[in-house]
Amino acid sequence: MKIGICQTDIVREKPEHNLLVAKHCIELCSQKGARLVLFPEMSFTGYYRNPKDIACDYNGGYFFNTISGYTEKYGVYIGFGFVGLRDEKFYNRYEIVAPDGRIVCDYNKIHPFSYDGEDEFYTSGDELKLCEIDGVKVCPLICYDLRFPEIFQVASEKADLIVVPANWGGRRKSHWDILLPARAVENQCYIAGINRVGTTDDNFYAGNSALINPMGEVVERLGESEGYVIANVDRQVVTAFRESFPAKKDRKPKLYRDITCRLV
Repeated sequence: MKIGICQTDIVREKPEHNLLVAKHCIELCSQKGARLVLFPEMSFTGYYRNPKDIACDYNGGYFFNTISGYTEKYGVYIGFGFVGLRDEKFYNRYEIVAPDGRIVCDYNKIHPFSYDGEDEFYTSGDELKLCEIDGVKVCPLICYDLRFPEIFQVASEKADLIVVPANWGGRRKSHWDILLPARAVENQCYIAGINRVGTTDDNFYAGNSALINPMGEVVERLGESEGYVIANVDRQVVTAFRESFPAKKDRKPKLYRDITCRLV
């Protein structure tokens, strides 16, 4: 399955502009055979600590209506992020929408970025979601989740591809470049990191979006400029590698939950 990774410069307070940029990326990716087109975290607004100014209804409102139109027009699955509001709670959400306009996967970020105060405004998610596209099982996580390997192990029990949309700050670019391959190696699956580029008042984003294969090798990588890349995800590669080097069978999840570290 071919995927399109779209690394965009998200302009604040101009969602219509950002959606037009996305439309252009989707069109180009579809022309090159992509079946799944992926955008960064909070795809058309950028990351805001305080969500009140950018919140939609829980399923995306205007953004969902626009994206579902694009999925039908171009015949692709599209992954995008936004702030969802339900029962007076804000969620950092990511959805994958099918070519017929259905939401086939949705996810609420489990780990709000407390270092920047995200946890003060956003409610944590408490479950993982999975969908299957052309035989490839896909699971979305979001940005700061990348630092927590435990949920990747749970996701990779079923997922062939874990996608990590992000607004990952350029000051910690080296961590991004290290953690994406680490998660691929640990979980023996594909990891797609979809980061943004550009600057805001208090941050800059260095991009470096990439697809990493189950062996930890970079399949495709973008630089620090806006753009997109098409990459192939092959479920048979995941299956064959896990069979040839079955490290996951040696995991001890119950022990990990109960084990303690004693000073002796």
